[in-house]
Amino acid sequence: MSAQPGRKIYPEDTMTAEERLAAVVRLEQPDRVPLSMMLYYYNPFHTGHDMSEYMSRPEVYRQASRKVYEDLGPWDIYYNINPISRLLYSFAMMMRYLYPGIELPDNEMAQVDEIEYMKPEDYDAILEQGYTFNDLRFRMRMLPRFCNDAEGVSPARLWPAMARDFFLQRRFWKNDLDWCRQKGLVMQIGMQAEMPVDLFSMARTVVPFSLDLFDRPEKVRRASMRLAPSFADFMIRVARLMGTPRVQCYCHRTSNSFISPRQFEELAFPSMEEIVCRIIDAGMTPILHCDGDWLKNFPVLRRLPAKKIILQLDGLTDIYKAKEAIGDHMCIFGDVPADKLVLGSPEEVDETCHRLIEEVGKGGGFILAGGCEIPYNAKPENLKAMTESVRKHGYYPSRS
Repeated sequence: MSAQPGRKIYPEDTMTAEERLAAVVRLEQPDRVPLSMMLYYYNPFHTGHDMSEYMSRPEVYRQASRKVYEDLGPWDIYYNINPISRLLYSFAMMMRYLYPGIELPDNEMAQVDEIEYMKPEDYDAILEQGYTFNDLRFRMRMLPRFCNDAEGVSPARLWPAMARDFFLQRRFWKNDLDWCRQKGLVMQIGMQAEMPVDLFSMARTVVPFSLDLFDRPEKVRRASMRLAPSFADFMIRVARLMGTPRVQCYCHRTSNSFISPRQFEELAFPSMEEIVCRIIDAGMTPILHCDGDWLKNFPVLRRLPAKKIILQLDGLTDIYKAKEAIGDHMCIFGDVPADKLVLGSPEEVDETCHRLIEEVGKGGGFILAGGCEIPYNAKPENLKAMTESVRKHGYYPSRS
């Protein structure tokens, strides 16, 4: 497929999707509000494919995702969450995944089986290592403890398997990138991973990690800081290889839903700041995927560089209050509620999108999207209403 630079999504557009995204990250007002449809688990239900085939066969994923785009599109930003290897996905997200067709029935979504695979002494092991490749070595040391595909596999066999799967993933993403360019889309993710403190919380599980916050808080902070430079450098290298200058950083466990604002500021923010600044210095855009309630953390997040970051929010953070609190500092991404997409009507979805565009999108700095991934059981007519809303309501008054 040949690239088509300069292709517009709609005839009324005066900017490309890439230009539009760059403008909203800088908190400027583009020609219209951009749209990201974070579709993954929805796709096979829409097209009638088995989830097990969709997740294990790249050609089925490609067929399903393209069909959904043709049926419900267009949009600006393509959510390329298409891991072709459970081993590689486990390495990035550091969670035990149960897959349909393996541990689960064919048509169930993948599930996370949260187990305590990291022990208190592993903080010491991190601190005993230097900074070079520390994050990479930590992940590879942990992988056989929780990943079904790595359990019992020696490092001599694990490294070649990871390299093989990375090559296949890069080739697959290259195909996606070519398709995006042909359609005039922007690819959302160059690399993705759990932030260090969030990773510790997942690896220790909720109760043991909650105790760590009181029993060994300094080790949590120091260990996350020891991982931060190599974490950022590895994410940057991979994003460059993938050809997409955006790094999605998952903050699943550092919201006010899990830890206090003081714990966030003292224990989690130092490593976050190190990582975010390194990504920005590399000329890339950090995407902070902030699940949970983040309102009380916004004063601290304002210490991060302005007009450089995308802040993804889900339904637990009031996105309208977020616009007031931090919308002059970061581009806000979200948040059409999942319940509206599943249970509402197209008219209700359109009304919700219209309000988001008018209020959160006021002045620019806004990407319309779901709060997280689009629910697998969303109504297709509601998703179509969401995609059409940016054309109906999203254009800003033209500026001379």
